[in-house]
Amino acid sequence: MTALDRLPVIIGAGQDSRPVPDDLDMAFGPVALAGTALDRAFSDAGLADRSLDLCFGVRLFGDSGPTFPNPFGGSTNFPASVCVAAEARSARYVYDHVGGQSPQTLVAEAAQLLMDGQVETVAIVGAEAIANIKAAGRAGATPDWSETRDEPLDDRGPFAPGPFMVGPQALAHRIAAPVHYYALFETARRAAQGMTKDAYAAHMAALWESFARVAADNRFATVRTAPTAANIVTPDPDNPMISSPYTKAMVARDGVNQGAAVILTTYGRAKAIGAGDVSFLHAHDQCTEPAPLERARLDRAAAQDAVLQSVGRDADLYDLYSCFPIVPLEAMRVLGLDIGDRPLTLTGGLPFFGGPGNNYALHAIAEAHQAVRGTDRTAVIYANGGLASKHAAGRYSGSAPDAVQIRRSASPCPSVPIDANANPSGTIAAYTVEYRRGEPVGVIVIGEADSGARFYARGDIDLVGDFVRGDPLGEPVRTETHGGQNKIR
Repeated sequence: MTALDRLPVIIGAGQDSRPVPDDLDMAFGPVALAGTALDRAFSDAGLADRSLDLCFGVRLFGDSGPTFPNPFGGSTNFPASVCVAAEARSARYVYDHVGGQSPQTLVAEAAQLLMDGQVETVAIVGAEAIANIKAAGRAGATPDWSETRDEPLDDRGPFAPGPFMVGPQALAHRIAAPVHYYALFETARRAAQGMTKDAYAAHMAALWESFARVAADNRFATVRTAPTAANIVTPDPDNPMISSPYTKAMVARDGVNQGAAVILTTYGRAKAIGAGDVSFLHAHDQCTEPAPLERARLDRAAAQDAVLQSVGRDADLYDLYSCFPIVPLEAMRVLGLDIGDRPLTLTGGLPFFGGPGNNYALHAIAEAHQAVRGTDRTAVIYANGGLASKHAAGRYSGSAPDAVQIRRSASPCPSVPIDANANPSGTIAAYTVEYRRGEPVGVIVIGEADSGARFYARGDIDLVGDFVRGDPLGEPVRTETHGGQNKIR
């Protein structure tokens, strides 16, 4: 076997996307979506033999934490159930950790196992039926997705080893939703760019309009109406503010029914089984950012810079993770890209294509495979997890690399202290106005003390007007601490 024959390749990819059905008591779950996607991936690869050495499952949101509970049950072995649904079987099943970066890191893990000769054929599967979960809950329907499997499962658990992204001070201030953290980062980025609120809103909306146009032409996308920048950024009853500067249309759309799957093997085996055009993984990198208060800068992530600098330069096509605008905007800064330079999304992005939990990037990888196979074009998939915390990027092409570079960049160390003193004071480094049902209810602030230490603080409804009408970035902030929570005074 030659060095070329040992290279890992994607030989098949499949996707599924469905609307909410009329009969919600019989509504399909994530296994059905991922099973259809895997069936399509086998067909795409031209594989009659549906036996695998390893099947990775991207972790479902219902198994990831309390944010999206699933009251309708599930499989005791998600990847095994998906294989059964696709009339396939695997020697091993692995259920990965939480994170939007996980599809890309699983491709890298599969690639390394293939190059080491430990496996011959690997599948990665994932899905979400959150739209069905929400609809069935509202209707009082009771679909039953419970399934007991006997196959052994290597369940890695929700969280990878290491510190939690949300620390005690964040919990004391009831700051748990990702939208609040990204909104804080977005405000810090606007300050660093020296932009007004209106100018920055237009900046975000222009990028999102370009993504929405791609989604409009994608048959698997959830939103295919191509909203304009004005539609996206302007609040109205159907598009309320949720956390400034974000309207509902500006953030990842979790209410989707979507599944995806890819199948990998070696180039030598792909030729032997007559798999047809393949896509090669050229390079991969991953890196983790410290917790929000402790990272070097609030407006950017050094870990994002690291993975994109090592993997992302000078590609023909990109899919930049787009849970919130700051993520692709910062990726564009690192890569020196602008709207219209070249495709920045292959799917249409999380607000318009859809954000199926941890699994979005698997759809992007499936699109990249279809776009580059049989060509010499390159595509870079950039994936993000947590609170702009976990970053991964992969480079793909229809032409073979001399060698596959699988890297793990050194993660930045925490570099800013947390101010744990009572009644901290300083200046406002970032803020967001929190909304419920489109109405402002309070303010969340990251303050920076004279020492450079950071702290969280909350402001009640009586302070909202100052933040909505004004822009107090860089202004003094004083607090009083009650029960571990710093209240702005």
